[in-house]
Amino acid sequence: MTRHSAKPEVNESATELQLQLDVISEALDASADGFAIWKAVLAPNQKVEDFTLVMMNAAGAKFAGKTQGELVGKTLTEVVGLKTSRGLRSLFERALREGNPVKEVVPGIAADGVHGSFENSVVPFGSSLVFATYRDVSDVEDEHARLVWLTEHDYLTGMPNRVKLHDSLANCISTAKSSGKLFGFVFIDIDHFKDVNDSFGHEVGDVLLVNFVKRIRHSLPEPALVARIAGDEFAILLEDLRDEAQLNELMSEVFNAMGRPFVHEDLEISVNCSAGCVLSDGSEHPDEIMRISDKAMYEAKNAGRARFVLKNITSVT
Repeated sequence: MTRHSAKPEVNESATELQLQLDVISEALDASADGFAIWKAVLAPNQKVEDFTLVMMNAAGAKFAGKTQGELVGKTLTEVVGLKTSRGLRSLFERALREGNPVKEVVPGIAADGVHGSFENSVVPFGSSLVFATYRDVSDVEDEHARLVWLTEHDYLTGMPNRVKLHDSLANCISTAKSSGKLFGFVFIDIDHFKDVNDSFGHEVGDVLLVNFVKRIRHSLPEPALVARIAGDEFAILLEDLRDEAQLNELMSEVFNAMGRPFVHEDLEISVNCSAGCVLSDGSEHPDEIMRISDKAMYEAKNAGRARFVLKNITSVT
């Protein structure tokens, strides 16, 4: 009797283990997050060639658009597609190389073709296995992107605001220093804009501002940045300029475009503008460039408005 008692105990232990695995599997399948185990396919030199799927829960399989049984044994590219697999493979390899858990948001494309962002947490096991969980954080990423956009753009015109302009100007200065190229910075505003608001109302004034900045934008090459600073004040950043003559030509285009009346419903509104321009080689601080440009704009106003004043602050005049 004693000799035969070990066999039932083994069976009982195996049954208990299987029950535990079944519970774990059910719990994973009930999760809204994707879960998978991947095995690295190693070349003779131990370099990772690919990853194959060992196990995936229902949420993961749904993302891939197939059943769990259809996916096991497939490569990473076959399961999630080429574009998504590139980011995941890099993350898996990093986890194995460092021997520590890693987490990163990786862009992905679901089976229905919808693009999204997925937060992936990867835990390495041994030299070739990784446990990966992921969840769709597209809504969170979209909201974050929206909030970032709002902090950097003007609500009325949709153009970059002073914060974005200052960052762009700083980057432009850095680029100019390393490349040796020139750039132009401009402050421009509408002459007597208050008269428009007083005569036609603020709603018409807002429409004028939106169309004013559109007309500036359409008068300039595509890379130009046009920002709203405040009220009727705007700024222009022009990179990769050859010389002062080119900046003069570009500003002449802007002022020629402003010579046409602005039409809104049955109204035709003619306005003038004044501008201060700076041609720079990046040797000045952003605040100094803005100060010189602002001063030049007020020189234009004091000289009779409806014109621009250009300051060449490069080392070559």
